[in-house]
Amino acid sequence: MAAKKRSSRRPKGTGGLHQRADGMWIAQVWLPDGTRYQRGRRRYDDARATLKEMQDQLADGILPNAGTITVAQWLDHWVDTIARPRVRPRTLASYRSSIKHQIVPHVGTRQLGKLTPADVRRMVTAVSDDHTTRTAQAAFAVLAKALGDAVKDGKIGHNPCDRMDRPQARSEERRPLSVDQARTLLLHVARQDAATASRWSLALLTGARQAEVLGLTWDRVDLDAAVIDIAWQLARLKLKTRTRPVGGDPVYPRDAFDVPATLDFIPIHWTACLVPTKTVGSRRLVPLLPPVVAALRALHTERGHPTTGLVFRRGDGAAIQPRDDGAAWKAVCVKSGIVATEDDAPDQHTARHTVATLLQAAGVEEATRMAIVGHSTTTAHRGYAHTSTDLTRAALGELEKLLALSELVRSDGTGE
Repeated sequence: MAAKKRSSRRPKGTGGLHQRADGMWIAQVWLPDGTRYQRGRRRYDDARATLKEMQDQLADGILPNAGTITVAQWLDHWVDTIARPRVRPRTLASYRSSIKHQIVPHVGTRQLGKLTPADVRRMVTAVSDDHTTRTAQAAFAVLAKALGDAVKDGKIGHNPCDRMDRPQARSEERRPLSVDQARTLLLHVARQDAATASRWSLALLTGARQAEVLGLTWDRVDLDAAVIDIAWQLARLKLKTRTRPVGGDPVYPRDAFDVPATLDFIPIHWTACLVPTKTVGSRRLVPLLPPVVAALRALHTERGHPTTGLVFRRGDGAAIQPRDDGAAWKAVCVKSGIVATEDDAPDQHTARHTVATLLQAAGVEEATRMAIVGHSTTTAHRGYAHTSTDLTRAALGELEKLLALSELVRSDGTGE
């Protein structure tokens, strides 16, 4: 006589056990999304233990099927579904890069629920060896964010990154240009074409970020008041799949971009767009010293007195690529004679660092320096930057004195 099948009835919603015709015992639970998840065991006692384990996981907010998800699968879901709506496009692009090049190659095949601090440490060590400690630190930060959301989503019970120290990164000191180097470079560019003179005098006499300068438009340049309004910056945004220009128009419509609906942006040329500056404190009015005004006025005249459009652009009207701008900076450093080769040239961000350092050397107080370069992240400092241009203009005047730049502007105010 065949053995009588045993069954176990459970309260509705908690799952249960049943035996298939082949004798396999099935432990089954219902997930929060209404789908069914089950595991098979040969022995009844094993199936009962498995059922209790899954029920306990659900009670703790953990999905029993999380163990079947790999780290790579979760990261794909996380970056497209969770991270995408809440971060800026440039940040999202850096997340994708870290995931593709640093995280997935080392821990992507691990099951999400079985990832350990030891796995993460091995990843950090490998990335540090192959790249830099700063890159490894960034990869760790992205993984920690993704795993933190996995905990909130009930995929895992704890974040392995929380059980280890944040990796340290070796600081690479960025040395600013000296007063003599800055002055030499400014004297050199003042003798070049209007675009070159404007670009690098802006960099060395305002401290504006690269993306802020490359995204500057003529409607935010007031040459009579000698001030620029920095509220936008240049960024390259991702297009939706199979997007094509309409009628050859190089400016894509807003709905062609694969970005959150809440993102405020202005399409400029192909994938180049204007996006708000990184923080509220980065939005500021920056006074222009006479050498900068002279160079911009010459460029404005050369371009036919435009009222809109990018101040700095390629010959075909396209926005300048950051890498090309960086290469131009290295080239001008060599041509000015402050370095011997482009390999010796500092990176372009050194110009911004130089302005902050020279302002400090000129005795400008910290709050005013922050207002000029846009380091503040508070609303109060944003108001300060917009209402205290007399202070910031005076501070930049001290920079002009320090660099002895009076000879860059002729008595008629048109530049050397």
